[in-house]
Amino acid sequence: MARRSGARAREARRTRAAKRAEETRLAAKRTASEDGGGERRERWRGKLWPVTGALVLAAVVCGAVLLFLSPLPEDVWRDVAPRWPGGGYGLAASAGFVLFPCVGGVVVGLGGLFEGISAWRRSREPRRLTGAAGHGLLAAGCGLLGAAGVVVVTTTLGGKGGARSDSLSVFLRGEYPLVGYAALGGIVAPLLVAPAAVRLREALGRRDREG
Repeated sequence: MARRSGARAREARRTRAAKRAEETRLAAKRTASEDGGGERRERWRGKLWPVTGALVLAAVVCGAVLLFLSPLPEDVWRDVAPRWPGGGYGLAASAGFVLFPCVGGVVVGLGGLFEGISAWRRSREPRRLTGAAGHGLLAAGCGLLGAAGVVVVTTTLGGKGGARSDSLSVFLRGEYPLVGYAALGGIVAPLLVAPAAVRLREALGRRDREG
């Protein structure tokens, strides 16, 4: 009788040990599955950036092409350029100058938009959506401004203006013969200013630390 009781106790212990081992195995499997899902989500997010960037670039290019093929460029050069500071040359330089900052604004805006949406999904705080919407507006505004700048710059460099390209080409050659150089100068200017601004900021930072 005692031997049978001992055998039953040992069998019960083996059963409990096997059950605990099975529970441990299932828990480890769930943890590995969750980790794998997180890794897959991270890989998916990593692939989302190039796709989103390509879509935004395609949208900006399509908008610029549509504006370029419309009569709008000629209206801009005949009506807006004379009133612009510096005339047509100032307009061309301004359009070239905003191109690179607009690209940066689109990148920063999209980054803030995705980060804000991810933060909102984790915390469900309304202020996260507000920040994401602000970054989305930044990206959209910079994209539209950049598209307009591309249209103006390509018009000055190509001497064409869409539906009435011949008349605009004659107008630009007669009124602003060197306008293409002004546009190129505007494009190059941020590339020259940015390194100087970085060095100035570093110099001011060193002076503050030494002071």
